[in-house]
Amino acid sequence: MLRLMLLLCYTLNLLGCTSVADQKQSYDSYTITPGIGIENLSLGDSIEHATSNFSKDFVMKDGYLLLPTKGIDASYNNEGKIAAIFLYYRLPKYKSFEGITDKGIGKNSSIQDVYKAYGTPTREGDSVVSEFGAMPGAHEHTITYRHSGIEFTFWDKQLADIRVINSR
Repeated sequence: MLRLMLLLCYTLNLLGCTSVADQKQSYDSYTITPGIGIENLSLGDSIEHATSNFSKDFVMKDGYLLLPTKGIDASYNNEGKIAAIFLYYRLPKYKSFEGITDKGIGKNSSIQDVYKAYGTPTREGDSVVSEFGAMPGAHEHTITYRHSGIEFTFWDKQLADIRVINSR
């Protein structure tokens, strides 16, 4: 009986417990590097580089490169260089981005997970998404780590997007 109980506990432990490090292995796509970007799409890249090395499917519109099929947008500046990268997990009409940060933060991470991985933020903000926003009425909580070059946006306590920004 004792052996059966130990075997059951061991099996449940293997099946039910995953650490942040283990979550990294469940994603087979992109690693987000704060202040830099993702593979083949980095801050400072030219529009031409992004469209030739990351995806030819980007659509240019109003200062942005849009790629809803991968859950990605990128803003660009007047010089045609990537200024910020937006990685969406819960944006309507966009496929969920498949990737996590180099510290294991991804789609199912909580606000507390972000604090644990990144520490005290540079800035935090709370608001309600307007009727014209993507999730009207949702409580929006933004956590910014300007010194690292990353920002997290939560809607109703669920990670909505990660933004790669220039570090300062």
